[in-house]
Amino acid sequence: MRDTRSVLVLSAAVILLSHSSYLHSNDAAAPDNPQSKKPDSLKPSDPAPTFVLRNIVTGDAVYLRDYTGKTLRRGSKNKEHQVVVLSFWATWCEPCKKEIPILTKIADDFKDKPVKFFLVNTMEQTERPTSTEDSVKDVLRERGYTLPCLVDALGMAAQAYQVHSLPMLVVIGKDGTIQKINRGFEEGFEVNMTNFLNRLTKQ
Repeated sequence: MRDTRSVLVLSAAVILLSHSSYLHSNDAAAPDNPQSKKPDSLKPSDPAPTFVLRNIVTGDAVYLRDYTGKTLRRGSKNKEHQVVVLSFWATWCEPCKKEIPILTKIADDFKDKPVKFFLVNTMEQTERPTSTEDSVKDVLRERGYTLPCLVDALGMAAQAYQVHSLPMLVVIGKDGTIQKINRGFEEGFEVNMTNFLNRLTKQ
């Protein structure tokens, strides 16, 4: 009986060790790991990966298909297809501090047009392991960010959109296809972005 128990304990230990190794191997392939970077395959004209993310302030679930796609989600309160602009960011991202206020100004200019802007907080703990949702909310208040902010705590959206560095802007057309991808902050991007959105909203 004692030998049987020893075998069972040893077997359990091996299983746990194997599971731990599997988790670590998956961690090594995380999208924010520089060694895991692969050539980007996501490009304009591709279908935008769908998601359901939570508004970090209100707690409401936000479905991408409430705003864009060939057909809107059943039960969506929106009846009109919209262009969607996603800004992937984190509180530790210095270029994001430049981009978000400009993006907010663009959003204000388009407030009467079918365009929806979202900040997507992701990779938050990559540089700040102690960061919490409350600390992100504090930053939103301190910096005066007013755009709706979605939380991508598990990095699923970042992985789907192949976000390797921040900031990253994605523009999705009314039909649910990706129209534009900006990787990194570009000085003067607001001119091109404004012209681009004007064209998309008229389609």
